[in-house]
Amino acid sequence: MIRVNKIIIALAVLLLLFIPFYLLSCGYIDEDINQSSQGLAAVSPQNEAIDVCIATKISATFSDTVNHPSVEEAFFSEPSAEGMFYWSGNTMTFVPSTNLVYNTTYTINIKEDSWHFKTAKKGFSVTIIDDLGCSITITEKPERIISLAPSNTEILFALGLGDKVVGVTEYCNYPPEAKEKNKVGDYSTPNIERVIDLEPDLVLVAHGNPIGTVEALKGFNLTVVGLKSDNLDEILYDMRLVGEITGQSDNAAVLVADMAQRIEVTEERMSELKGGEKPTVLHIIWHDPIWVAGKGTFEDELIRKSGGVNGASVTGYKAISLEKVIEMNPEVIITPSGTGMGFAKTNYTYEYIIGEPRLRSVDAVSDNRVYVIDADIVCRAGPRIADALEEMAKMIHPELYW
Repeated sequence: MIRVNKIIIALAVLLLLFIPFYLLSCGYIDEDINQSSQGLAAVSPQNEAIDVCIATKISATFSDTVNHPSVEEAFFSEPSAEGMFYWSGNTMTFVPSTNLVYNTTYTINIKEDSWHFKTAKKGFSVTIIDDLGCSITITEKPERIISLAPSNTEILFALGLGDKVVGVTEYCNYPPEAKEKNKVGDYSTPNIERVIDLEPDLVLVAHGNPIGTVEALKGFNLTVVGLKSDNLDEILYDMRLVGEITGQSDNAAVLVADMAQRIEVTEERMSELKGGEKPTVLHIIWHDPIWVAGKGTFEDELIRKSGGVNGASVTGYKAISLEKVIEMNPEVIITPSGTGMGFAKTNYTYEYIIGEPRLRSVDAVSDNRVYVIDADIVCRAGPRIADALEEMAKMIHPELYW
């Protein structure tokens, strides 16, 4: 992240002796300062200086010969700053070991002499590497954001950026306010002309948006940031990333901390389970033909963190036969309501599973352990993934206290 090296400094020379100097500073400073303190000829930065660079050295020049060790011993700052002292004749220079803190007032004292200054507020400039491996620098907080994926839209609204969102896809249905935003096409075929017409200063894309679309948008000099989360940790990372590039890092930190705590609570409840207490779970995402969520999917991770064992041995999303389901004999079957793309909530797969005569011998069916979960919260790499984990854990282990 690029930092703006500015600070504000205020000097109040009070009494005799020497004079302290402080950390940070460079930039624009006031020239109007009282330097009548006995023995003091000049200070830099000057008293009550503003917009001073945070990496600037602090110096004080004395008109009379002074005892160097005594001056250094009498020097202190509030808040404290560590660094090194350097002397050239009667000029002492203090070089902080680290930059001072933005937007913070510091008071420097050398015995009775003191002055204070305040660091400048941090300017906005961010450089990141997005999930597509691209280095992107953003020098102003985005005011007009377009989201090309439902997961991105949910992240933006969760960070309090709903008023900055000017365009979304047809599939962006959550929160309800998102449905009122301008539509720029669907997930796989966004309307590039419509995106350009809305004059965004940030476009959030996701895995699944055509790479040709992404490159086309960049060709129009739009700032495009790509997100691609393959697991829960990466979802949390991307939420922090979006917070960083939009100036909402504090909101993102709070949101991520809450989600991480909820995930941890669920994992802790499952940590005491023994192998035999973890049922075989099959997440069937469609029924004609039967498609299941295998290894490396969000559903697979959710099943494992929820105290289950994924019965699907395939990798990714694959079609399997009805006979294979019977052979697996899962103890729990979870089916989606909807598709994760904002369509109407339908329970076709659930109805097929409980109504198919050949599946009546499967434990999950005979024990009435076929469940329905909202596909939107399971399939989207966004803030509701913690909801999905909790819901799935209750389905797999209803016997535990919730």
